[in-house]
Amino acid sequence: MIQLRKVEVRGTSEAGEFAGALEFAGGLQVISAKNAYGKSLAVKSVTWCLGLDSMFGNLENDPIRLPQAVREELELNGHKSRVLSSECSITLEDGNGRTLEITRPVAGGDTKFVQVREKQTGQPDRVSRLVSRRKTMEDEHGGFQRFFFEWMNWPRVEVPTFRGQGAEIYLENLAPLFYIDQDEGWTNIQALQISRYGQMEIGEIAVEYLLGADGALRARIDRLRASQREAELKQSAKMIVDQVDDVMTRHGWHVELSSHGSISDVSKRWSKESLREVLLKELSVDLDSRHVDLAKRIETLRKALTSEPLDLNNVSAPQEVSQRAIELKKRRHSLNEDLSTFNAQLRETRALRESLDYRIQAASDLLRWKTTGVGRLDHLECPTCHRDLSPELFGLTSQSAETVAAHIEALKSDRELISRNQESLAANVKTALATMGKVDADLRDAEKALRTVTSAVGPVREQIATTAAELSAAERDLDRVSEAAQEIEGLQASINRWVEDARGLVAAADGFVDKSGIKDAFLKALRGYLVALGHSAVKANAANEVILDDQYVPFMNGRRLRALGSASDQSRLVAAYSLALAATAEQVKGKHPGFVIMDEPLQQNPDELHRDLFAAFLANELAQKSKFQTLIFTSLGAAEITKLREQGMNVIAPTGDHFLKAVPKPAPIKPEAKTGQQEPKKVEEQAEDGGVA
Repeated sequence: MIQLRKVEVRGTSEAGEFAGALEFAGGLQVISAKNAYGKSLAVKSVTWCLGLDSMFGNLENDPIRLPQAVREELELNGHKSRVLSSECSITLEDGNGRTLEITRPVAGGDTKFVQVREKQTGQPDRVSRLVSRRKTMEDEHGGFQRFFFEWMNWPRVEVPTFRGQGAEIYLENLAPLFYIDQDEGWTNIQALQISRYGQMEIGEIAVEYLLGADGALRARIDRLRASQREAELKQSAKMIVDQVDDVMTRHGWHVELSSHGSISDVSKRWSKESLREVLLKELSVDLDSRHVDLAKRIETLRKALTSEPLDLNNVSAPQEVSQRAIELKKRRHSLNEDLSTFNAQLRETRALRESLDYRIQAASDLLRWKTTGVGRLDHLECPTCHRDLSPELFGLTSQSAETVAAHIEALKSDRELISRNQESLAANVKTALATMGKVDADLRDAEKALRTVTSAVGPVREQIATTAAELSAAERDLDRVSEAAQEIEGLQASINRWVEDARGLVAAADGFVDKSGIKDAFLKALRGYLVALGHSAVKANAANEVILDDQYVPFMNGRRLRALGSASDQSRLVAAYSLALAATAEQVKGKHPGFVIMDEPLQQNPDELHRDLFAAFLANELAQKSKFQTLIFTSLGAAEITKLREQGMNVIAPTGDHFLKAVPKPAPIKPEAKTGQQEPKKVEEQAEDGGVA
């Protein structure tokens, strides 16, 4: 863990140089100064040097959040003076003799860069100029955050985003847990957490990162990635179903392959039977047997056409070809009738589905009126004569809310049945169209063969023409079977890959059990700080009722702790959460930076009662013996400062009216006389009027 040792602001104005600095020790300390002194400038200098501009919604590299005194003009020696240049600087120190000084220009310099000076005992200083914001993590050599994470020995972690891409954890994701801003920081836990980066569950991830709960952090990220992968798998499953439906329909088959249900259910369902097994079981389609039969038929026809003797007395060839064409025409006519019937039923089903949707909507509106009391006719009167009217005149009937709800459920059940019927009819239409296309192709071939056979002269040529036509048709059927087999194999390979991915996803999504005890330690520390800070809803004898859910949100008796107590307890909850996090991270050797900054906590509760509660917390053993650094910037009265100092509290009360002061000009250095040369004697000359010049 590190500590913040110094905050300094310096610059040059038209009236001369100015500067202001605050130095800090370890542990708990209060920096007390009157309002308008410049405490906010010192606090905001920390975030400016760390490049946390986006945490406050500001444009990158825009110092607009800093006070005007360091950006435009300030008062020096009672006069306004325009700022020519200025910069902020902070000094961080760890326990191993390493010091890091971070300086960033405010006015008169390039705010896109920060200068870092690394100091280590026994080694020369190392100075670097780094990019403060743009590509601050991606730039391997010039990114400030990349450098800072390495200096802090923080691992870089990529988390899933809502955009489907990964994004790293940035410093502005962690800072809301150890920097409590005066303006917004006290409104909620992690009130300044960045959400526009799109990182999923970044608040929970930031807590686990600073606590050093690496196992829980990895499990959470794996679960989020599994959730994203689940959505992708659901989409790909739907695409596979559409592809299977398209291929089956094209070949005149109808197979029920559904992507409904959970990933686990779909995986189990799809892994039970292959597509070939489904075709054989439901449609008695055996592609291998059909391929063998067609290959044998082709071989037989080729022999008959090329080498086997012909029957000179066989005159049935024209009749056979003609009969085949007639049968195909009859089949085409039957398919046309079936298609017309399916289309008519499909139109009726769609109309019925729309009607059910409207009826369900109307019944839902009626149920809402009955449950909310809106639209209930308890008393009717004529709008002209104001005579009382009976509801029976309008043919109204009384219906209870339960009756209407049951009616809605029945309508939904009917809609589900109609929807399934609609899907089945749509599949039948597709199958009929595909079969009709195949029949049309066969009919064209049969008519072509009939014309050829009819134009042939003699039984021999008729038999040759018939055999050639049958051979051509058999070869086309074999090509179709081979093509279907290849498509089925391709679809089966896609299904197998999907099932394998789904099984891996289910295994990765198994629940993680945190056995490290870090979360329990955090909860214990949070309970202690809530009691010490005087949260009105958390008494010492009921502190064990406070729990943390999976998102590290405090609950008590089934309700969020934020919703309990008074409005003044909100700031106590924020303070307790941040301090407990730092204390737990120090205990378990987590990744917390080691300091907590609280800007103006008393402004949230300025009355005497709450000031006394806060003072009692500062004097508490839990606060004073904490090993991490706590810096509280506030405004205390002289009596409060004296009392806290008597209790052993380190209170920094800077002197003067303003944080920024004019830097005294150095006295001119008197030139020394050269060696061996005597200083000339002063000669008094007589003036004309007799005086001494």
